[in-house]
Amino acid sequence: MHLDNNIYYTTLDLMPGVPLNTYALRGSEYSILIDTGIKSMRDQILSLCEETGNIRNVLITHAHADHIGCNVAVKEKTNAQFFASGAIPWIENMETHYLEFCIPSEYLPDSQEQRDEILGLMDGPVNVDAFIKEGTIFRPGDGIELETIALPGHKLEEVGFLNHSTGDFFTGDILLALAAPFFHGFQTARGFRETLSKIKQLINEGKIKRILAAHHHPLDREKAFDALKTTETFLDDVKQTVIQEAKGIHFPILWKHVCDRMNKQLEFRGYAMLEVQVNELIEDGILYSDNGRITRK
Repeated sequence: MHLDNNIYYTTLDLMPGVPLNTYALRGSEYSILIDTGIKSMRDQILSLCEETGNIRNVLITHAHADHIGCNVAVKEKTNAQFFASGAIPWIENMETHYLEFCIPSEYLPDSQEQRDEILGLMDGPVNVDAFIKEGTIFRPGDGIELETIALPGHKLEEVGFLNHSTGDFFTGDILLALAAPFFHGFQTARGFRETLSKIKQLINEGKIKRILAAHHHPLDREKAFDALKTTETFLDDVKQTVIQEAKGIHFPILWKHVCDRMNKQLEFRGYAMLEVQVNELIEDGILYSDNGRITRK
C-alpha cells in the first residue's frame, strides 16, 4: 500500500492494540525495505517488495523475530543486501536466536510449544552483508537521505532511520507495544531514557516531523510526544514497582511479584527486563543484594 511521498507499507494486527507495520522507501536509484515482518506476512511482504520495486537494501532496526521473519523470502525474491547494527548471530543462526532470546532455565523451562511459537515467526537465517551504526547514510535517489540513528533501549543495538528530506523517522520498538500481555521491555533502562530524550530533541529541532513506528500508527508531532510520554511512564512504573517489591527476596520471587502487580505474563521477556532493572538499581545504590536477596536501602 502507498502511504505518501516515496513511502509504501503493509500491516497486520499481532494482537488487539498491537499492529505490526513494515515500511519501504522507493528511490529513483533503488529502494529500501525496513524490517521484514513475521513469517505469516510472507505474501504481504513480497507484495510490498513488488509494489515498491527495485529493493536492493534491507535495513534491520533490531533482531527480534517480528522484524526479521521474512528475511529468507525477501532475499530469494530481491537478492537485496541486508544491513544490521548488531546481534548478528540472531539473524544468521536461529538456534542462537532462540536460546539467547528465550533464555531457558530452571525458572523458564524450554518446551516444544515455545520453540514452535518463537521459531515459527521466522522463515530462517540469512547472512548480514554489512554492519551499520549511528550516522550511516543511505541515498537511494529522489533526494532521500536516510540516516541511521542509534536507539539503545528496547534492544541495545536498536537503530532507526531518519529521512532528512521529509522528517519521517522509521523506528522498530523504541515506542513499546504496551498493550501486549507480556512485558515488551528493555535491555537498558538508562539507555532507554536517554534515547527518548534524544528523540524529543530531534522533534523539537524540527528534524523529526513524523514517526513511523512498527507498533503504532503514524505519529505526528503531538501524537509522538504522547507516545514518548506513555513509554516514559511505563519505565517509571517498572522502576517503582521493582523498588516497592524489593523486600529481601530472591530475584525469581521478585520477578513473579512484579509481573503480578503489573498484570503481565510470567515469561522470559519480563524476566530478562527485570534483571536489567534490578542490576541498574543496585549499581545506582537504590537496591542491594544480600546473599542473593534483593532489598531496597
